[in-house]
Amino acid sequence: MLLVLLVMVLAAGAALLTGGRFVSLADNTLSGLHWLAAAATGQLLGSVTGGIAHPVGLIGSAACIAVFLRQNLRRPGVALLALGFTANALVVVLNGAMPVSRAALSRAGLDSFVDDPRHELSGPHTLLPWLGDVVPVALPWLGQAVSPGDVLIAAGAGLLLYAGLGGTGRVPSETAPTWAELGHRP
Repeated sequence: MLLVLLVMVLAAGAALLTGGRFVSLADNTLSGLHWLAAAATGQLLGSVTGGIAHPVGLIGSAACIAVFLRQNLRRPGVALLALGFTANALVVVLNGAMPVSRAALSRAGLDSFVDDPRHELSGPHTLLPWLGDVVPVALPWLGQAVSPGDVLIAAGAGLLLYAGLGGTGRVPSETAPTWAELGHRP
């Protein structure tokens, strides 16, 4: 999820430029962070052990993420996160893996598809192919194809971070103090 990381770095920079501060994050705690830890653990254990543990880990992880998102739904960006996770889960459940567009890979500057159990090339049998990895992200040395769900997740994560840092959306415009404010008389 390189796109999510890139968007979050840009969101943090924008928040800091518009008056946000890292200390503001301490005042904006999210509910149920243990559900995110459980989701990460389920994904990790399922990936490492393989076999039946992999789909069970994915299902458990999705359930934990759903609980976390539900607990924080009123926070800025969380509805986008929920929509993105739902779109990704739907296309994976319907196809058994995330479908990847060969054309999107090509436009992102990638010549080949790396086969893994979590991804498959889109084909005529693919259900809802437009929810798969169809969005090319053409970054030097870091090209990839992402799904519309990934784009929503990145936008939601960026908005959540921006709001948590206290960004105002306006660049501070500090004017120079007048001579009178400095205690000087003309």
